[in-house]
Amino acid sequence: MDHVKILKRAWHILWSYRALWIFGIILALTTASGGGGSSGAGGRSGGNNGISLDPSGQIPGDFDTFARGFTERIAEIVPVLIGLGIALGCSLIFLAIIGQIARYVAETALIRMVDDYEETGTELTMQQGFRLGWSRKAWQLFLINLLIDLPVVLVFIVLFLLSGTPLFMWVFEQKALGVLGTISAIGLFFLVIFLAIVVGVVISLLKHFFHRACVLEDLDVMASIRRGYVLVRQNLKDAGLMWLVMVGVGIAWGIVMIPVVLLAVLIGAIVGGGVGLLVRGLAGFFFSGAVPWVFAAVVGGPLFLLLMVIPLAFVSGLRETFKSTTWTLTYREICALENLKSRNSSVEELEISPVE
Repeated sequence: MDHVKILKRAWHILWSYRALWIFGIILALTTASGGGGSSGAGGRSGGNNGISLDPSGQIPGDFDTFARGFTERIAEIVPVLIGLGIALGCSLIFLAIIGQIARYVAETALIRMVDDYEETGTELTMQQGFRLGWSRKAWQLFLINLLIDLPVVLVFIVLFLLSGTPLFMWVFEQKALGVLGTISAIGLFFLVIFLAIVVGVVISLLKHFFHRACVLEDLDVMASIRRGYVLVRQNLKDAGLMWLVMVGVGIAWGIVMIPVVLLAVLIGAIVGGGVGLLVRGLAGFFFSGAVPWVFAAVVGGPLFLLLMVIPLAFVSGLRETFKSTTWTLTYREICALENLKSRNSSVEELEISPVE
């Protein structure tokens, strides 16, 4: 397999097929993808619930009055905090669900659009891409990841817990055994970390083939896993070399991103900070104290984040597009080589078979 040719082809598709960019940006955002309580210093005046100190620093009145006032204050605040916590939690769950849906729709669309482009040479529009992505295959990609990731996570949770069992040697109240148990626990902990890294690398490689077997060959979840595993096992050299190449591309991309990040932060700081100072100056004509700075933060902060996130999301989206395109082309090339081997094997069998 010509790995350099695949990289060049993926680079060409990246810059010539701009409808792919939006799906890459969605992948980049989804795979990376309030206010505090007041101190209550301004209490109500004239009531028994207010808490004030006399010059000696003592609480006036009996302790029951103070306790009732404090309890009533807490009773007023807690329901509000609980409501805010529930609303925030529900919002985060909703955003997480939307993000996961967008992720798998975008991934499905990228795979299908690149494959269709290689088959027909036709560039689809963004709307057509969303129609391709919004399909049963997106749901199956989610199930593949769930079926792979959940058992692996559970196994490594158990392994990390087991790695700490030598610490129980301290219960024998012997320093030598305790030290030996601690050293053993540390060694096992790092061994499990190393094993987790290796397993993560292998799974990340296999998933590229699982997903494309599902989308491109219209296989169900289990058949996609079997098909992807067989392809990687039979073409381990080509698949492994492409993985190494993509690791190198990722490192190079990270180096290139350093000045991009610094530039984005600088632009965001200059524009966001400048607008914030302008707002602070205007608010200073009407308010005093910390209020103008609050207005500056409310206006300048989101502007800073927006100016920083947009270019970084765009560049990261290009990277995700290139990576997905490369693995789709790799999958197609390996399948083509498999078909060629199968045809050659059939021809050889016909040539050596006896003529009746």
